[in-house]
Amino acid sequence: MNLIEILGGPLIGAVIGYFTNYIAVKMLFHPLKPVKIGGKVLPFTPGIIPKGKPRLAKALGKAVGEKLFTHEDLKAMLLSREIKESVLDSAVKGIQEVQNSQDSLETFMEQYIDTEDYEHMRGQLEKLLTEKITQGLEKLDVGRIIAEEGAKEVKEKFQGSMVSMFLKDDLIKSIAAPIGDKVGEYIKENGRDKIRPLVVGEIAAAESRPICQWFEHIPLGEEKIRQLADRLYTRIAEEKAGDLAEKFQIAQVVEEKVNCMDVAEVEEILLGVMKKELNAVVNLGALIGFVIGLLNLLF
Repeated sequence: MNLIEILGGPLIGAVIGYFTNYIAVKMLFHPLKPVKIGGKVLPFTPGIIPKGKPRLAKALGKAVGEKLFTHEDLKAMLLSREIKESVLDSAVKGIQEVQNSQDSLETFMEQYIDTEDYEHMRGQLEKLLTEKITQGLEKLDVGRIIAEEGAKEVKEKFQGSMVSMFLKDDLIKSIAAPIGDKVGEYIKENGRDKIRPLVVGEIAAAESRPICQWFEHIPLGEEKIRQLADRLYTRIAEEKAGDLAEKFQIAQVVEEKVNCMDVAEVEEILLGVMKKELNAVVNLGALIGFVIGLLNLLF
C-alpha cells in the first residue's frame, strides 16, 4: 500500500469534515430569506440566525438589561469619579453664571419657560400671596388689636387731665370695640382687593431686579456651591438610579435595536465576536475527519 492510498482516506475525511462544518457555520446566517420550491419552503431556510432573530434580540435585551447593566451598574456609573466631577463642574459653572447674571429675573425665567406659562405662574403666585396675607391678617385679628391699642393710646394721652375723669375703661372699650369690628369686617370683605395690587407691585419690582442682586446677601462661594451640588447629586443618584434604569428600559431598547438591524449587520457583529471560535469549529471538523479516516485504516 503506497503513501497515496494510506493518506487518501484520512485526507478525504478531513475534506468532508471541513466542508461539513463550514456549511453548518454558514447555515447559521444563510440564506437570509426563505427559499421556496413549488410553493413550499425548503428546510433550514432561512438560516438559524435570520429565522431566530426575534428570539436572539429578546435574549440579548434580557441579558443586557438584567445582567450586564443593572440599576446598581447605573448607580456606580453615575457616582464614578469622572462622571461625578464632570457634573459638579458643570453645575458650579452654571450656578456661578446665574449668580453674576445682569438679566432680570423675568428675562432669565422666560429663557426657560414659555411666556404664557410664566404669566400663569406669576398669576398663581400673586393669588397665593394675596390669599395668605389676607388670611394672616384675619387670623391676627387686626381689628381687635387696633381697638385695644387705640384704647390704650387714648387712655395714656388723656391721663392726668380732666377728660380722663370721664374716659373710663368701659366707655373707651365701648367706643373702640365697634371700630375694631368694622376694621375686621373691612379686611374680610375688601382685604384681598386692597392687598392684591400691593402684591402685584412687589412681584413686578422683584422681577425687574438683576439676578446678581438676589445673590448679594446669600453667602454662596464656589466651594459651598460644590458641596451643595455634591450632596444633592449623590442623593439623587443613590435614590433614583433604580427608577432611571426602569425608565431607560434597557432590555426593550436593545431588543428593538437588534430587531431593527439588518441580518447582515447581526452577522457582522456576531462574527466580530465569534469568528475565531467558528473557524476553530470548521478546522476541528477537518481534524476529526482526518482522525476517522486513519481509524478506518487501522480497523
